[in-house]
Amino acid sequence: MYESTNLNLFPYPFHTIKEGTNYRYSNDLRKLEKDQMNCIKITPEYEKQIKRKRELLNEQPEVRFQSYPHTMEMQWEVAEMLIDMAVEAHPEHFQVEKNGNHWTFHNLILNETESFIFGDASSIELEPLDLIGRHFTTDFVLMVVRDENLYLEVAQESYAALFSPHWNKGMSFDEIHGPVPFVSRTGVPLAERVRNFLIRNVLPGEPWTRINWNLMANRWDVNYETSDTWGPTRFLVTPENAGELVRLRVEEQFFYRMPRSNAVLFVLNTQFLAMKDLPIRPEWLKQTYSILSDIPKPMADYKGFTPFIEPTVEYLKNLVEKVSLQTN
Repeated sequence: MYESTNLNLFPYPFHTIKEGTNYRYSNDLRKLEKDQMNCIKITPEYEKQIKRKRELLNEQPEVRFQSYPHTMEMQWEVAEMLIDMAVEAHPEHFQVEKNGNHWTFHNLILNETESFIFGDASSIELEPLDLIGRHFTTDFVLMVVRDENLYLEVAQESYAALFSPHWNKGMSFDEIHGPVPFVSRTGVPLAERVRNFLIRNVLPGEPWTRINWNLMANRWDVNYETSDTWGPTRFLVTPENAGELVRLRVEEQFFYRMPRSNAVLFVLNTQFLAMKDLPIRPEWLKQTYSILSDIPKPMADYKGFTPFIEPTVEYLKNLVEKVSLQTN
C-alpha cells in the first residue's frame, strides 16, 4: 500500500498479456510454489507504510476493522500464522518467544514488543488480527465457508477499492463481487466461477495468488463511507493533470486455507504507480495505453473509473508520442 519507488518490486499487472492482446476478465489464479508461499514482505518504505496504515486504522476504526464475536479463535489462528511467517522470512527483523501460551513478539524495525497469552483476548487491547495486522503492510480479509459460499467475517483494510469492512461484513463472496459484469463461455458468472475455484482448490498448505488492478484518481483508497469526498474528485481529471492525479492501483492477492478453522484468508498487498512514472518502463507505458484504450465500458463502470478513463487515455496517448519522439 504505497507508491512504488523500485519498479523491480512492482507487480505490474499486464506482464502475462501478449503484445497486441487486450485485457479481459478471467480466472487468473495461480498456485504458489513452495518458495513463494510466505506473504510477509519488507521494503525500504516499510516504516512509512506502517505509519500511514496505523493512522488510517485509528482515524476510522469501525470502518476499517470489523469482526464477529465468534471469530476470536480464527483470528488467533491467523495471528499465529503471520507471526511465524514473519520470523521465518525475516529473522533479522522479527522474533517470537513462546513459553506455553505466553508469547512475546518482537518487531525489531519499530522497536516494539507485543506480549500476550495466546488464545486469551483479555491479554490484549485490540482483537488478535487487528493487533498483529498493524505490524504488516498488507490488508487482511477472513472469509468462512458456509452453504457452498464464502462469507466475510473479519477484515482489516487500510487501502480499499470500493470496499469497506464495515459495509461488507457478513456479505457473501457473490454479494461483494456480484456486480462483476462478465460470464464464462458456458454462461457462469465470473464471480461464481472464482468463488467455486477458491473453495475447492485453496487447501491447507496450498495457497494461491492473483493480481488485481484498478485506477485511482487523486485518492489512495475509496471506501463507501467516504464516497461523498472521493466521488466528485473523479471528475477533476484532465489530459493535462492525469499524470499527477491518476495512479495504477495493483493488488497482489494471496489466498490461504486455515487448517484449523477451514476459513480462507485473503492477504492483499496494494501498491501504486503514477501515470507520469510509466515512461520509466517504456514497454509498460505502451501496453498500459493500449489496454486502457480498449477497456469495455461495463468493466470501467464496475471498477469505478469511467468518469476519468477518457482523459487518462488521452494523457497516455500524448505521453507515448512524446517518448517515441525522444527515442527516435
